[in-house]
Amino acid sequence: MNSLAKISRRKFQELMVRLQSTTATSSSSEIHIPNRIERGPTDILKALESTISRDYTAPHYKFHDDPYLMPLSTMQSRSYALAKESGKKAAMWIRQEHRDLFQHKVADPEIKAFVPPPIYTEKSKVTEETLLYEISNGHIPNSTTIYDLLGGEVTIPTKQAFLELLCFYNNIEPTSDELLESHWYKLNQKRNKYTWINYPHIDVLFEFLKKQEPKVAAAAYTTMICGLIKFFNLEKAWHLYDESQKENIPLAINGYNAMISMLSKLKRGDDKSKSSVKDIYRTMAANGVTPNIHTFNAALNVAVVMQNNQVALDFTRNILADITKFKLKPSLTTYYYVLKILSKFGDAAYNSFIQILRSLKEESLTIQNERDLDFFVTAMEMASQQFCDRQAGEMVNELLLSGENYKFIGDNFKEHTYYRMYLELILATEEFDTFFKLYNRLVPHVTIPEPAVMSAILEALQLHPAETATQYIPKLWSHMIMFGHLDREQLLENILHLMSVHCKPAPDSPLNAQFAGMALTIWDHIQAQNRRKIQHTLVSNTQMANIIILLLRGNNFDKTVEIISSMIHSPHLIKSNLTTEHINEIFELCLTQAYVPTIFALLEYVTFHNLEGAGEMARKLHKTVSLTATQENMLISLMGNDILQVQSSDEN
Repeated sequence: MNSLAKISRRKFQELMVRLQSTTATSSSSEIHIPNRIERGPTDILKALESTISRDYTAPHYKFHDDPYLMPLSTMQSRSYALAKESGKKAAMWIRQEHRDLFQHKVADPEIKAFVPPPIYTEKSKVTEETLLYEISNGHIPNSTTIYDLLGGEVTIPTKQAFLELLCFYNNIEPTSDELLESHWYKLNQKRNKYTWINYPHIDVLFEFLKKQEPKVAAAAYTTMICGLIKFFNLEKAWHLYDESQKENIPLAINGYNAMISMLSKLKRGDDKSKSSVKDIYRTMAANGVTPNIHTFNAALNVAVVMQNNQVALDFTRNILADITKFKLKPSLTTYYYVLKILSKFGDAAYNSFIQILRSLKEESLTIQNERDLDFFVTAMEMASQQFCDRQAGEMVNELLLSGENYKFIGDNFKEHTYYRMYLELILATEEFDTFFKLYNRLVPHVTIPEPAVMSAILEALQLHPAETATQYIPKLWSHMIMFGHLDREQLLENILHLMSVHCKPAPDSPLNAQFAGMALTIWDHIQAQNRRKIQHTLVSNTQMANIIILLLRGNNFDKTVEIISSMIHSPHLIKSNLTTEHINEIFELCLTQAYVPTIFALLEYVTFHNLEGAGEMARKLHKTVSLTATQENMLISLMGNDILQVQSSDEN
């Protein structure tokens, strides 16, 4: 006890000495309080996230961590994610339809997202503030109802805001930002036709606003032109642009940008398109409007659609020089359009491509335009398809995975396309072992290889020794089943060829039983498909022959007899007859094992289709295998007495 007290006293004295020395040092120097660092609401989560690495064996966090609820195919991923989000949609619908049940306050201060959206009728007491609130939330029906209830008696800024709402969402339904999966799995359908809707409110508002002071009129013209171009009413947009120029009404920068972007949709020829862009440039300069990066992005889009590659390249150089002149920072859309132009020049564009990737590596990227989401897919396409360069592909992938750049992958379709081309690039440029390590990291929880990729993998295995290919077949086979690829004829052809020809095991190898099990699975799947479908699945003769050969090597003679019999009784299910080479190989395998029933089934098939070689096989069978009296009678009934007579004469 005394020793413990001595230790504690000693530690206390040492602490006092350190405090005194610290106090003396601090008193002799000034205290500098660092500036406060602004922190966002999720900064602590980002800091924690940076301390862990990605688990490539786990599914996306949006799926349940349950083996029975983990999606193992593209369709399952989509179905599970949208099914989960459908619960949120159902809750939103119930909140809307049964608003009387949600009058209690669950938060203080009130959270607008928890409150059912209001319904406005003729008896509703509304104000201009109410209208502005609905406009800010993008509610077109409610905004229209309130505007009508107010009789259009609102201020000019509110009229302008209402016009902007109608033009921006003219022919599309605003979607909730909460429905992330619907955005992720949506199908981007290109609108290439007139979709503008002439709402009565739009014409009334525009006619009123364009007669106001120049600043108000300019905003109205800009809004109308942007909306018309967005929904492909190009003729009217051009008419309003000419009208604004005649009235000396300068547009806002967005209006001029929209006009330049419209030129890419008009087939006017390279020279006329360039001339039109320069005319808009001059109009902007005359009205004192300074271009921004979106102005030059729109001009680059015009260069992309030019027919003459050299004219497009020269025009692009001038645009890039203007970006430098105005000291603007290129956006990802800028680089996307540059890549589209460089893709026209084949391998000559490689150095410029690498230079763009290196410059982007030093930048912090922010989303500014919808086209930003097309950059990485285009970059990987060039690295994989155009250059087939592993270094370029890895630079693109490293850039995508750095910082928060993965948000630029876009949506499910772009992500799938990106990884398809990435896997194809690594498969074409690396050893198979290296490729398969990457494959194991990405499949199935990051991407699902489509049939074309799986076919390329199986074809690549055929270029490697049998020992190398054999170790990868089980994993690829399990993925073919998992991803629903058993309906793909080319894939079945490839994997059956690998097992029966390229990786032919020794007779005593345990692989024979394993490969026979795979072949049986394929046959059972074909049979199941034919039972469910009105139009049967046709099987190639090569597939059938390989299935039979694999079953025979695995000593599954009963199933072999069943398959050959089905080929006799249902010949319409086979595209063509077995080749002589396949028939001879099947016969020799059966003869080695002395399995007479299979040989009889094969002879029946050969004679049924009037193929050559039946007599020779029958004679060889009778000479090699000791047949019972019953078997000899069966052979005579199948081939005739001549077979045995010829056999006897040959022996004499």
